[in-house]
Amino acid sequence: MNKEKINRNSQFEKAFSYLKKFGDIAPSAKKTYELLKELSLETSNVQSDILISELNKIQYASNTNSFFYFYFPMVSHILYYKPEYEKDILKYLIGPNFANRTSKVNDMIPLIIGAMNFKLNENEYYLSKESQFWIINEVPKLEKQIQREIEVCWKELDEYESQ
Repeated sequence: MNKEKINRNSQFEKAFSYLKKFGDIAPSAKKTYELLKELSLETSNVQSDILISELNKIQYASNTNSFFYFYFPMVSHILYYKPEYEKDILKYLIGPNFANRTSKVNDMIPLIIGAMNFKLNENEYYLSKESQFWIINEVPKLEKQIQREIEVCWKELDEYESQ
């Protein structure tokens, strides 16, 4: 194993140690961790679909901020390698912030970038290098996708209020 691969594995272990621990009580979190560890540009669609399915099975119940910060490293890491899944998992970043009253794209993008900087100041290993790259380079390009997710949130809120 070369030095770069060892360093990447060490970075991954540190960035996702919380998920590994959560895997002790949530089988889907354990499976998500294992699949994330193997994720690369060469990962098959079948394996990627299984990863997304396992991610969606995690029942992380908490307040909106904790929910966002729990999923943030996973979603950004996955979307670095598999941007085609943004429609399936971007909701984990947008929904909690919408619930905290951020409902404009022009506010959401800086909020996500600011959250990255805030958490990295607390813990330099909070996000993988791939996650950081995706947030800095791709999130600003996702205006339409973020707007779509905000509209889904508004629709769900309207449906809830009309019950």
